Amino acid sequence: MGSSMNAERVEVVVVGAGWNGLISAKTYLDFRPSADLVILDEQASIGGVWSADKIYPSLYAQIKFGLFEYSFYPMRNEGITEDGYISGDTIHTYLNDFAWDFDLVRRTRLRTTVTNVFQLPSGKWRLEIAGKPDIECEKLIYASGATSHPVIPVWPKAASFTAPIIHSCETGTHLDALRQIQSATVVGGAKSSYDTVFLLLKAGKKVNWIIRDDGCGPLALMPPTLLGMVNTMDVVTTRAVMLMGLSVMSTDGAVHQFFQRTIVGRFILWLFWLVVNWLADRHAGYSKSENAQKLRPLPHGNGIFWANAGLGAASVPLFWKTFHAGDCTVHRTEIDSFGEDNTVRLGDGTSFQTDYVILSTGFDKSFHVFSQELQHKYGLMPHADPSCAEERKWARLQAEAEQAVDELLPALQNPPHKLGEGVNREKTTGGKHILHGPSRHYRRMVVPSLVAAGDRSIYFPGFIHSIYTPTVSEVQALWGVAFLLGLHDPPSLHEMEQEVAEWNVWTRKRYVGQGRKHAYAIFDFLPYIDVLLKDLGVNHRRKKSLFAHLFKPSYPRDYKGIIDEFRQTLAAKQASKSKHAVSFALPAPSSARHDGMLPVAQAHGKTSASTNGYSTGLSLNGNKPSRPLAFAN
Repeated sequence: MGSSMNAERVEVVVVGAGWNGLISAKTYLDFRPSADLVILDEQASIGGVWSADKIYPSLYAQIKFGLFEYSFYPMRNEGITEDGYISGDTIHTYLNDFAWDFDLVRRTRLRTTVTNVFQLPSGKWRLEIAGKPDIECEKLIYASGATSHPVIPVWPKAASFTAPIIHSCETGTHLDALRQIQSATVVGGAKSSYDTVFLLLKAGKKVNWIIRDDGCGPLALMPPTLLGMVNTMDVVTTRAVMLMGLSVMSTDGAVHQFFQRTIVGRFILWLFWLVVNWLADRHAGYSKSENAQKLRPLPHGNGIFWANAGLGAASVPLFWKTFHAGDCTVHRTEIDSFGEDNTVRLGDGTSFQTDYVILSTGFDKSFHVFSQELQHKYGLMPHADPSCAEERKWARLQAEAEQAVDELLPALQNPPHKLGEGVNREKTTGGKHILHGPSRHYRRMVVPSLVAAGDRSIYFPGFIHSIYTPTVSEVQALWGVAFLLGLHDPPSLHEMEQEVAEWNVWTRKRYVGQGRKHAYAIFDFLPYIDVLLKDLGVNHRRKKSLFAHLFKPSYPRDYKGIIDEFRQTLAAKQASKSKHAVSFALPAPSSARHDGMLPVAQAHGKTSASTNGYSTGLSLNGNKPSRPLAFAN
């Protein structure tokens, strides 16, 4: 532990330079332009999971162009597939440009690894940094996200097993070596395993794909388009689909009552998901071979709805055609050991030689930098002793929440719990237990006990799993920064804990395997955004008509201007309660706000030259200029 005498002192530290960290930093600076704010990230470039070392040519986001951007900052139409999906390089460039345009690059310290985080008696936060002086801050935005800490299982390994074993997040740095091999082994059924298998098969490699038979199973994979006519993500991002997704955040109104309380409504729900699953199965061609059949998601016939191992889209061009034509053997069993001469031995007795092993075994929450005591205190993981007072309290809250969720969503009263049983047996390197279970955070961001004690010094954005990452992160950033600055007030401790319990019970029922691991909301991001905006007094209905509200896709641009709208809410409160006026800073025009700031880029020259109430210097003619990529020295 470094000396406090040598610690650097700043106002705000943001941990993470991905989608969540960048927008959190930008939003904080919108309200406090002069803040001494630094961004820390252990990668060599900006982008988080989309940093330069983690992308490769065949990596695509599983969401279409136009849906994967901040509301006020359009993405360039480059590196997009015929079906509208976005390449990893395009996303990396976008985030890099964003950091330059909003003057975040000079505030970002790359190749900076946080090793320990704790709170001082003064209420400030101390971060210990590998090989560098400690940093103290008044506010901490812990935005490392849910996909920054890879899970590395361990198996017995012979000394003569010399084949490299890497995690899928390292694939981008091993491309040259992978070109030279003949065969590879891919472990796991997450989205990254599909990307990795596609990369290898396209290169003509022999692949053995191992997915545990007692885990969550393979990913539920949607086709890129429905019947070749409508982009799948345009359908998923409609509120009509949200209403049929059984969200605990959307249980008011006649439509909900119709789907949950009437025979006709529940029949429509059943029929809708039956058709969606049939379309996905038909596109994948699971019946074409024994190997393909092993990739059919659980439970068979309804894997898309339950998303037990997660939900994705076949975003790479011709994924299933490449899989069916390639040399790939799927094994539904566990690895027993890595034997001599690079032999992989499986639990069913099968063995084969391999040149490379790539672990697509997912990610754990990156809370390891907090001590176990603080993980318990801040709701990052439950106590190991279920008989302690804190766990008894949560057991009571969860029992009450179970009844409430069953009453609100009777269709979830009997989910297929068996699907998630293998989750509790998963361990990582050295036998350390994975931090399974959604955190006990109000609105998935703040610690109820700290809030109740008047502590507004920390929030945790980005630990909710959603396909709508940029917009969720943007709204979380506004909610979180407003919380840090005292611009909105959460409810009582009891109400916050009740909300936490209901969410955690619901997500375990709704998404079974994934819901036991994470705050999972793959079909529920719009209701979640609604809740956050309502908290802030911002209008959550962004469409002009009821038809558009229900059936038109919700695009990030629909949420453009939410900071302005929140400021108007604050101004109204200030006017009505002059004795208790809230003071908040208006950002200066761009020319004064950032010395030498490059113009904010505009993809198509159609967007207004004003964003969130201040001039951005948009060029309304021509394309975005290139930006140098930001790398650590």
